[in-house]
Amino acid sequence: MISISWAASTETEMSNGTLYYEALDGSEVTGNSTLFYGATKYKKTGGSKVTVQLGQETVEGSWYSGNKSVSAGQTVSHSFGGQSKAKYAYNCKATGKMKASNGGPWYTPTVHFC
Repeated sequence: MISISWAASTETEMSNGTLYYEALDGSEVTGNSTLFYGATKYKKTGGSKVTVQLGQETVEGSWYSGNKSVSAGQTVSHSFGGQSKAKYAYNCKATGKMKASNGGPWYTPTVHFC
């Protein structure tokens, strides 16, 4: 996850865990205001082991991580690196998402990061 406490963040409570998403304008990370940075995290609190893909969605783009296995009591995360705001998020909004071997996708509420 982005390790800056003032990132725009959101979460979705699920029956077996919580899905988190946060995004930050690049001007706050590297000084490059043409980029934004996003990260998705899933904290699994119950149920059996599943394989998940953590994602990020904007008005013009959609990404998923590779497969990640997670069991109850574990947390998995994925950072998406710097993405072009002009190309993918000109409205400064992004959403976290996750799909799993047992269903989905699930979404977080959308955040406004700039």
